[in-house]
Amino acid sequence: MIEILKHLILPSTLITWSAVAGLLLLRARSTRKWGASLSFAAFAAYLVFASGPVAYLLLGHLEYRIIPATVLEREGIRTVVVLAAHAEFDSHIPLSSRVNGAAAVRLLEALSLFQSSPESTVIVSGGGDVPIIMREVLVSAGIPSERIVVDAESFRTVESAAHLSARLGTTPFLLVTSAGHMPRAMGVFQKAGMSPCAVPTHYVTKQNWLAIQYLPSPVHLEYSDLAVSEYVALLWYRVNGWV
Repeated sequence: MIEILKHLILPSTLITWSAVAGLLLLRARSTRKWGASLSFAAFAAYLVFASGPVAYLLLGHLEYRIIPATVLEREGIRTVVVLAAHAEFDSHIPLSSRVNGAAAVRLLEALSLFQSSPESTVIVSGGGDVPIIMREVLVSAGIPSERIVVDAESFRTVESAAHLSARLGTTPFLLVTSAGHMPRAMGVFQKAGMSPCAVPTHYVTKQNWLAIQYLPSPVHLEYSDLAVSEYVALLWYRVNGWV
């Protein structure tokens, strides 16, 4: 249900349906006024949500909410938990191309953390084949397979916390995920009584949300979609008492 709701209220979805409805209403004289209004609303919404400042303000508020743990705070922690993003098995493309950008950056951060502490255990948590593919990427990058644990039964962040709480308890661990997802992830694991140490990565915005491109762009609209989707998920998690 929440996935459907998130999709329906995304700026790109609302803009698309408003534009389509507006064009259809413009065809009949009796509804032409409504069609013009909807078409204008879709155009105005695109100008707003596809602009750099709006997109960076929406997503940046999430990405910079959690302060990354310092090197001193990370010292002595021997468990790295990487939350899965997206990956898809395809034998026709290289292993490194089977993960999307978010997953690749998370894996790069996990690799860096492991290299600084080779005795660590890396846990990849997600659902289905995604964490398995991410594990293969880590092994190909040089992490011994025996140092990697896969949780392939967690299709949501709250499930990752539930499944890993029995294994980790209150033992501190490094939590690696995209910066925009980190507030929800930290909230979920802390609510489960665990001790995550934030290592956010995959930043796509800047702290100074005014120092970017102002012209509308599909990339900026995608960032607005990501932000709205995450805000809805955060609200849903709060309503259910998961954060």
